Amino acid sequence: MTEKTPKKPTATAPVDRVAADTHLRAVDPVLAKVMDRAGPFRPEPRAEPDVFHALMRAIIYQQLSGKAAGTIYRRVLDAVGGGSEPGAAQIAATSVETLRGAGLSANKERALRGLADATLAGDVPSEADIGEISDEDLVKAFSALRGIGRWTVEMLLLFHLERPDVLPIHDLGVRKGFARTYGWDELPKPYELASRCELWRPYRSVASWYMWRATELDFN
Repeated sequence: MTEKTPKKPTATAPVDRVAADTHLRAVDPVLAKVMDRAGPFRPEPRAEPDVFHALMRAIIYQQLSGKAAGTIYRRVLDAVGGGSEPGAAQIAATSVETLRGAGLSANKERALRGLADATLAGDVPSEADIGEISDEDLVKAFSALRGIGRWTVEMLLLFHLERPDVLPIHDLGVRKGFARTYGWDELPKPYELASRCELWRPYRSVASWYMWRATELDFN
C-alpha cells in the first residue's frame, strides 16, 4: 500500500504536531531516534505582539550575547517611551542621537529606522495581510530591508509566525545538529542540507527544531 502524501499545511495554520511526528518518523528513522531522545516538539513561544516588534527585537539582538542585547533592547524601549510596544511611528520619530544613546550601533539604528519607515510607507506586508503571504514572499519582502537578512526572516517564520515548513539551511546550529545526527565528519553545505532534507517536507520546521536539540544530546 502506497503511503499517502501528507496534506500541505496552509500558511496560517499552526503546526499539526501529531501529523508532523507521524510523518517525520515514517520518512526518516534516524531522525526518529533523535525525536525519541529529545522528547515532544515544544518550541519556545515568542512574546512580541506583531511582526514589526519581532523584527525590531531581531535587529537589536544581532551579533550580541543574550544578556547584552536584552539590556540594549530595554534601553531602546525606555528611550522611545513606548513601553513594550512603541510601534513604527514612535521609532521613526525618535532622533538618531536618542537611539544611539540607548546603545544601538550606527548600522542597527539605520536598520531599525528603515524598518519603521518601510512599515509606515506600506512597503512591507502589513500585519493584517501577512498570514496569507507565502514564506518565500515574506523572505523577499523583509530581507530587502537594510540589516534584515534571510536568516532573520526565517527565524520570524519559525518562531513568531509558527510556519510549519521552514528549513534555515544557513543556520549553524541546524547544520551542526545534522552532522551529529547523521554522522558527517564535516558540516553539510547549505545546498547539501536543502537536498538531503527534502524528505522532511511539509514539516521541515519541526525537523529543524530537532536538529537544534541534537546539538545538546550525547551521541557517545
